[in-house]
Amino acid sequence: MPVVRAVISALVVAIALCPHALSAASVDELLKSVIEPIPAHELEAPGSPKRAEAIAELLKEDLGLSAGDVAELGLALAEAWVDAGRSDAAEAVLRGLFTGKAASVAQRERAGLCWVASWQQRVRGAEKPAELPDPVVTMTAFGAPTGKVLARAHSAAGLRALALKQTDEAVKRFDGALAAMVGAPTLERVPLYTLRLLAMEAAGTKAEEVQAWLQERAADPAIAQILASALTNGQKLVGQSSPPLSGKRVDGQAGVVDLATYKGKPALLYFFATWHQPCEALTRALATFAAQTPALGVVGISLDTKDSQAGLAAYLKRTGVAFPVIGDGQGWDSEVDDAFHVEGIPQLVLIAADGRVAAVELVGKSPDETVKNLTLAMAELAGGARIPGAKPAPDAKPAAPVEVIP
Repeated sequence: MPVVRAVISALVVAIALCPHALSAASVDELLKSVIEPIPAHELEAPGSPKRAEAIAELLKEDLGLSAGDVAELGLALAEAWVDAGRSDAAEAVLRGLFTGKAASVAQRERAGLCWVASWQQRVRGAEKPAELPDPVVTMTAFGAPTGKVLARAHSAAGLRALALKQTDEAVKRFDGALAAMVGAPTLERVPLYTLRLLAMEAAGTKAEEVQAWLQERAADPAIAQILASALTNGQKLVGQSSPPLSGKRVDGQAGVVDLATYKGKPALLYFFATWHQPCEALTRALATFAAQTPALGVVGISLDTKDSQAGLAAYLKRTGVAFPVIGDGQGWDSEVDDAFHVEGIPQLVLIAADGRVAAVELVGKSPDETVKNLTLAMAELAGGARIPGAKPAPDAKPAAPVEVIP
């Protein structure tokens, strides 16, 4: 690298002529001075070692740097070797930093993170990744790592375990990462919780067990942030006061239905349409459930258009519906479904006696499972339990097909 050598020689001469000149030059400026002459296409080429080679040349010279600055250059070199895909070269530099006494606590942490990145690079290229040494054990051999480094090492090992389908090991590793980051800022813990949930999903953990695990940690702002980003808009209504609902009856009866009049008893809102064939079987089941559950007020919300609304009376008679049904004939243009964030039909929204939304994910893969979900939700309301969201019947999935808003 003749150009880089020329730059370094100029630096050596300048420092020899003016020993105090270095005090005005930071490590970043030194790095910039040897990297800038390298053509951009050489630096940006995948796996290019040019940056690392330039820094290595710089470290060969005695520039009168402090021990801390030399350690800083060493870190830059190790990171450059990782960028170039040279884990062996990076780890050789890092061992020197770990075993030496010049690196500060912050520099040792940065070196630890670099070591884990190098280990992950080895995993990606290994024929037998399971045989690579444990990164946590390796880091501990160099001294007690900081919480951030320990968490990163556990996470890296957890990701390897996931790739190898060792889900129990992955869960254990992500728990180790979370334990290492207790007290860390919320944003630094969110990814760890996300990985832990990913491992639970890969392990086939039941939905109710995942929900219980989340609820045990609901006071943690990191969990709250995950739930906020994972929940649908409809799910975010759970626990909140229900939006107001009032509409003219379209079931052949006169009058207006107002949800406020149901306060003091639980109410169930059923969003459906006559033109959506999968709704019909559920409508029949709900008609029976409503007749057998007088403690529950059921209100149907028809998302029919004015054209399809003409067949509503016959539909309700055919399915045995006796509960009131309202609708404005606007279909998906109605404001009612928007207020309750209904994104597909059939949809059920359970309102508690105090007017808060108790559950929104109640539709199962069959009418029978939906009724089971409703029965469970009603029992929890009767017992005073707070429903954080629907608790579907075992292995229940949304009814298919579901008509989704285009």
